[in-house]
Amino acid sequence: MTSMGKRVLTTVITLPTLFIIIFLLPHNSYLALSLLAVVTATYGAKELKVLYEKAENTTLHISPWGIGLLPLAQWIEIAHAPSLPLVDLTVVLLALFFFSMELRHGDKDSFAKSLSRIGGESLLILYPGILITFIQRILTLPHPSASLILFFLLVFGNDIFAFVFGMSMGRNNKGIIKVSPNKSLAGFIGGTLSAMVLAVLFCLFVPGIKEDISIWMALLLGFATSSAANIGDLIESAFKRSAQVKDSGSLIPGRGGLLDSIDSMLASAPIFWLLLTLF
Repeated sequence: MTSMGKRVLTTVITLPTLFIIIFLLPHNSYLALSLLAVVTATYGAKELKVLYEKAENTTLHISPWGIGLLPLAQWIEIAHAPSLPLVDLTVVLLALFFFSMELRHGDKDSFAKSLSRIGGESLLILYPGILITFIQRILTLPHPSASLILFFLLVFGNDIFAFVFGMSMGRNNKGIIKVSPNKSLAGFIGGTLSAMVLAVLFCLFVPGIKEDISIWMALLLGFATSSAANIGDLIESAFKRSAQVKDSGSLIPGRGGLLDSIDSMLASAPIFWLLLTLF
């Protein structure tokens, strides 16, 4: 199967799965989606930990399961304690724990790599830890199910159409961004315009959303989400180049590791959530 075929197949499987989780399993404040976020954050942190350790030639004093506590805290905050900043508290406690571990184990190399290790552990708290909680925060907005479907539609739509436009019209305009030389200008433009069109169509016809979001808002939402998604894709390419690997893993056919599939979501979720909050 071609790379395009694998990407389409993965999308065809992923989107209906997310649709089922969002619309058929909304029970207990979307517990099923939050559990998926916990697993995703944990496995994504595991992949990034491997990349970081390879790039920096050090060992992080961190368990990926610790990162999974952040989406769990976000669910508890949404479902049972909306007045308490549980995610912020979890971030602080995780940071203090990792700092304490460095004080305990850093003497093995005379603290030569302390800044590197603390930097890596802080990165994992942010990416994927904190960023994935913004997907859950979309659930706090009006019309949460429709908003989540719109978010995933824009991210996947940008990815697929960027690939299509890049393959068909990007042969002579590649290499505009050095970190990912196979990306083309045609791909970036095609993916962004497609996301904008999808946003407008969704906001024109989906009940609830169409009453709250105008065409101009939809255009801005599509443009900003697509742009942030592209940044997420590119920064993950920088991570892989630093570690001198092609993929973050081999979990997903046609895409590589889990981070290769969620990098765009992690970067674009805060922007999508912020814009819908303002709208």
